[in-house]
Amino acid sequence: MPRLVFYRQKRYDGGVRTAVELDDETIAMTFENQADEPDPSLLWYVDLSCDGEGIPDEADAAIGWLRENAQIIKEGLRSYEEKLQVGLDPDIYDLVWKDFQKLPPDVTLAIACSATRRIDARKMARNVGEIERDWDQIIDRLQLSLGARGAC
Repeated sequence: MPRLVFYRQKRYDGGVRTAVELDDETIAMTFENQADEPDPSLLWYVDLSCDGEGIPDEADAAIGWLRENAQIIKEGLRSYEEKLQVGLDPDIYDLVWKDFQKLPPDVTLAIACSATRRIDARKMARNVGEIERDWDQIIDRLQLSLGARGAC
């Protein structure tokens, strides 16, 4: 069964990595705010997991699928943002949310997030909200990885 994972994560050095994996292979990525002295330790992350027969198995088609299903994904991110308004308690486990009102055909969706420090955990609603509001631009900035299945 195909698995597509979109993730966005912020590092201690201020860098922000956004990527998409298809069946555990990175197919597209962008990295913002590269530091002179890198520290890859994570402050927080948000993952969107998409599983099922409705997921395309080629890189270009998978990125297209994220665009085509943007409304459903953004509605889910918006609902999750509302749930996180007060923040979350940092723990060793991710906070996973699956209460999407609509789902694409033959696909299940889940959002997971976590933060390493309390101050970052209290800002998770804002982070999720920024992903929702900037979804189209975030997806458009992704660069397909060389050698990804189905990449042009």
